[in-house]
Amino acid sequence: MSTLAKYHDWAAGRSAPRLTDWLREISEPDWSAVVNHPLFDALAEGSLPGEEFADYMVQDYGFVDPFTALLGHAIGHAPGMADRVVLGQFLGMLTSDEDSVFQRTFETFGVPDATRHAPTYLPATASFLHLLRETGASASYAQMLAVLVVTEWLYLGWAMRITRGKSLDPLYDEWIGLHDNQAFQAFVAWLRRRLDEVAETLDEAEFARMTERFRETVAQERAFHDAVYSG
Repeated sequence: MSTLAKYHDWAAGRSAPRLTDWLREISEPDWSAVVNHPLFDALAEGSLPGEEFADYMVQDYGFVDPFTALLGHAIGHAPGMADRVVLGQFLGMLTSDEDSVFQRTFETFGVPDATRHAPTYLPATASFLHLLRETGASASYAQMLAVLVVTEWLYLGWAMRITRGKSLDPLYDEWIGLHDNQAFQAFVAWLRRRLDEVAETLDEAEFARMTERFRETVAQERAFHDAVYSG
């Protein structure tokens, strides 16, 4: 049975099936492992040591460059201005508000310039960076959307799940706040809707490639978060 046929078989038993719900289901247990990762509980409780938070942010900052490039490629491959406007607005947030949190974290915790701009990446980080670069350089718009849905929906998932503790470090609080606000929720909802729509136009081969790209991105997210958190 082809991947597309498996989706249609799953959808036939549901009153309001969504492709993105199916993609999430077939990405278990990795999906739930990321959303429920102890790193985010420690972050919300304020029990994550500042040095470890800084180390995590150094590794995470490595994604900014290939991720902005991926967004740029997606804007170029988008079918029209409506998609380009939404993706462009998110790109602006990423390079302003989110970048500001990174820079202030590095300043607060004394991360040297050399570490900020030329860190030693963990193997899991390097593998994930390769996936982002390869997706931007050679993948289809549907596959780009699949990667974006995973990265942003997972972050919304953990941010909406956790409960922030009292007297939380302002930088911890701000990092969480970037991923649980109404604008971010609306962007994730848009990404899901567009992937649902675009997937309807795919042939069997491209549908399978898009599905595999989604699942691989989820697996990479889990490996990354397992690697950056020592517990």
